[in-house]
Amino acid sequence: MVAAISPEFIWPDLAYEARAKVLASIPEYARIDVDYWKAKYPKGSDVRAVAAECGIMTLRELEITDMANDATTILENIKNKEWTSEEVTLAFGKRACIAHQMTSCLADIFLEEGLARARELDAYYTKTGKIVGPLHGLPFSIKEHYKMKGHVSTVSILARLDSPAEPAHSSLNQLLYDAGAVFYVRTNMPQSGMQLETNSFWGETTNPWNTALTPGGSSGGCTSLLAFGGSPMSLGGDIGGSLRCPASHTGLWTLKCNTQRVPRESQAVPVMPGNDGLIGSNGPLARSLRDVHLFMNVVLGTQPWLREQSLVPLPWRKPTLALANRRLRIGIIQHDGVVLPQPPTRRALNAMIQALRKDGRFELVDFAPLNHAQGIKLAHQLYYTDAGATFRAAMKKGAEPLLPLSEWVISLPQIHKHSILEYWELVACRDAFRAAYLEHFNSYNVDAILCPTTYGPAAPLGTSSTWSYTCIWNLLDYPGASFPTGFVANPAVDVKDAPREYMSEDDRYVSEIYDPALVSNAPLGLQLVGRRFHEENLMYILGEISTLLPLQA
Repeated sequence: MVAAISPEFIWPDLAYEARAKVLASIPEYARIDVDYWKAKYPKGSDVRAVAAECGIMTLRELEITDMANDATTILENIKNKEWTSEEVTLAFGKRACIAHQMTSCLADIFLEEGLARARELDAYYTKTGKIVGPLHGLPFSIKEHYKMKGHVSTVSILARLDSPAEPAHSSLNQLLYDAGAVFYVRTNMPQSGMQLETNSFWGETTNPWNTALTPGGSSGGCTSLLAFGGSPMSLGGDIGGSLRCPASHTGLWTLKCNTQRVPRESQAVPVMPGNDGLIGSNGPLARSLRDVHLFMNVVLGTQPWLREQSLVPLPWRKPTLALANRRLRIGIIQHDGVVLPQPPTRRALNAMIQALRKDGRFELVDFAPLNHAQGIKLAHQLYYTDAGATFRAAMKKGAEPLLPLSEWVISLPQIHKHSILEYWELVACRDAFRAAYLEHFNSYNVDAILCPTTYGPAAPLGTSSTWSYTCIWNLLDYPGASFPTGFVANPAVDVKDAPREYMSEDDRYVSEIYDPALVSNAPLGLQLVGRRFHEENLMYILGEISTLLPLQA
């Protein structure tokens, strides 16, 4: 367990300088009186209104960045010449800067570089009448650890601050750039990446819905920025829940694909090179379901498997279930046998179940989770087969203290240093677990599984301690999508459970730390999980479910 507090560390001067440099890179026209606005909206407030209230954004800029406009709409307006790429980039750049000043969501701000790129795209469109690609002029925020030409990738490890600037984009960043994306900011991520919160030497990122809460992790910088309205789409990654958790905590959409569909080579300097017991998956964080489709169509439309040997040659296909002419069969996991979800998440899940039961398109069955406790333990062992030695060495090099959640994840009882023979045994156990789960999945004859994304809504800062509902699907390499239900945590109805018999120590901890008042107004998301390499069917099912959203109380 981790302590339910997040102590302040006395960071080295280098870390303070890094944070100050990010703030100094904010243009004068995008700066706000932070002390005033944080006094008006103290810790625990919903700060999303600050963008409109602070007075530095024009009405047109507020219109452009309004959350009602998803990336697809923005691209249509650029193509139709209602908006230019330059004014769209400036609008999102200003809102991103405001977001950072209120939530510490960024690690790199280079708005002038983005505006120069946008002007080039506008000039090309004016001269040729053609767009450069399907993302022409779209501001696209990028998680800090993805290699970006001319920028340093630290993976939120202080010792990497003096690394040379990257000579080229990562393969996925290059693909997005070639499609017309405009890079203008990079987002904060947790120390080394392996946390479900976002705290590093760059700062502690907060949730704009309620700044006493985390936006999740490890892609929490992305989701804090998006939820504030400072980006129409962001690139993140997921090896234990790092796309799905933050999307759920901030009311956004995402898809974690199978590891062999979206490019990931030349991504960033890995913390543990060569450890492929569990592999991460890259994906979008988006304002809408159709924006997730947009990302997948753009990425797979380039046939990335021709340039990256680890990928399977699968384009973004038409869903076979669309032609099935039968009800969609959904398995329901109320809890995983390890942790009972907190009251707000149970309320959202039950409301979703009731809505599905009333709709003739769906058939629901109870799905019993298969040995999730064993799978979660196995996943943790595969994350740190060196017992965290490589990570600790990187911290020591920069004289950087381990944050509590970093210490927690590499100090779990099941984590120890493995010999090569022990590592092989772990991989064999992983494969056996996957084979057993496939048989189990098939026995239910379901098209997808509906379950919680996380044990609860966004957690109070420094308290997130288990990712059982997400990492199990990473272990299995099943695709998973997180989506907003439209519900938020409500202290009046989401009352604390009475003491009960607990399934595990994690279950006890999750129950005991729940405070209805602290999580007030946190968005409530759910997760849909599908078969391997059937992301298209998963998205089709989610599309059908989305017609029932937002849920009605």
